[in-house]
Amino acid sequence: MVSGVFLTLEGIEGSGKSTQMRLLSERLREKKLPLVVSKEPGGTSLGIRIRQVLLDRDPTVETCTPESELFLFYADRAQHLQEVIRPALAENKIVLVDRFEDSSRAYQGTLGASKSLLDQLAENILGSTRPHLTILLDIDSELSLQRVETRNLSLGREFKERRYDQETLRFHQEVRSRFLEIARAEPRRVFIVEAHHPPEQVFESIWDRVSETLKAHGHLVS
Repeated sequence: MVSGVFLTLEGIEGSGKSTQMRLLSERLREKKLPLVVSKEPGGTSLGIRIRQVLLDRDPTVETCTPESELFLFYADRAQHLQEVIRPALAENKIVLVDRFEDSSRAYQGTLGASKSLLDQLAENILGSTRPHLTILLDIDSELSLQRVETRNLSLGREFKERRYDQETLRFHQEVRSRFLEIARAEPRRVFIVEAHHPPEQVFESIWDRVSETLKAHGHLVS
């Protein structure tokens, strides 16, 4: 029996999520599967405005408490769930999202949001809507920051492109550690992929696991 499938991609900056999102969405479309591709923050019209507040803020001018930042992410997530994710799952579609609740636990948790608050928000906003499979692209934090720097230079940017590019190596190491802690706690949901390999090799590992999940929900027969 066919049912909706909720897939998420997670990882620290420079882990190759954008590339793998593209490769995975292309493969799913090649298979002519019913697909919705989205992201957080910014998966809805309201989310785009929230994303601008979150990512375009100059941290040297404005300070934002971990709790304030977390609430903004969850405002985006609540709208995203209501407007995009739940309707698509109800129509038995595959929903592929770049970042979801695990990112809040990893990033805002590192910045100081308490586990109890993170748990409360997840319980009240997500309810039973949780990913069937989360792909965690894992990479050494120093290598990830080297990739970020190379990306910014290739784009002609002398400034840090994204909100978390401006954080220290220790910050990114802690975020990575929190992602891996989540994976250890939920091994059936979170699949760790070593992201330092060539993109094509990384993708084949991802596809093997994704195809298993899709078969289990009636979307692939071979």
